[in-house]
Amino acid sequence: MYERSIGLSGLSEWHSLDRRALIGGVALALATPCLSGEAHAHISFCQSGPNDARLMKVIDRIWREQNLPPERLELRVINSVALRAEVTLSGKVWMTTGFVAFCDTEAQAGAWFCQTVVALRTKAAGVTLDRDALAVLLATGYDPRLALKLWTRWAKTKNLRNSSRFTDIPTTPVRLQALRSEIEKLGYLI
Repeated sequence: MYERSIGLSGLSEWHSLDRRALIGGVALALATPCLSGEAHAHISFCQSGPNDARLMKVIDRIWREQNLPPERLELRVINSVALRAEVTLSGKVWMTTGFVAFCDTEAQAGAWFCQTVVALRTKAAGVTLDRDALAVLLATGYDPRLALKLWTRWAKTKNLRNSSRFTDIPTTPVRLQALRSEIEKLGYLI
């Protein structure tokens, strides 16, 4: 199983990455110096660097919108087909490549991240959580219809819909309809 991770503030420093190890052309470890408390960068699965960078930018925008310190943010993407993802308020975020693929786009992975971070920070639940997460997603500039598309597909996927790991996700018809109504009130056509 391969794993890759990168601290988000290191994204602007890609040009100064110091190559530390190349093993058989498959695994590459990269690191940037931690200047003025910035997060570190470390990747050990070189084929996905650009895709991870886009995903990390989405997560970074949402994290900063929540006024959380960006120097603590670290993303790990684990090469596995399992649909698993976790986030903590200490800044540790990990997800499997299967989960990222299920989300289709970085913005949809961001919708999950937004929903989860808002749930952790506010202890909100149900329709209130959905509305608050939608507000954060909009504030970071993402199309809210992507979140609705993700949650609708999520509700149709049995192992996600019934998972106790993802209890803060709108999978019931009532929550999905309430979310759809909120998005339509904002003027988006669905």
